[in-house]
Amino acid sequence: MFLRVRQFVDPFFQYLNQPIGKSEQNAVWSPNRFWYLYRIDLLEKCWRKEAAQKGQRTY
Repeated sequence: MFLRVRQFVDPFFQYLNQPIGKSEQNAVWSPNRFWYLYRIDLLEKCWRKEAAQKGQRTY
């Protein structure tokens, strides 16, 4: 149950806490666009994490 709630709370707070003004990453004002970019970023993080775990194993 906690993980299900966290799936929606984390992106919501990231949307609200976006840097405003001049920064490396521009703020995304559209919630739909932000959700789309958030899912892409999450997928990329998962790919990098999986690759890092495979590289650490030595048998």
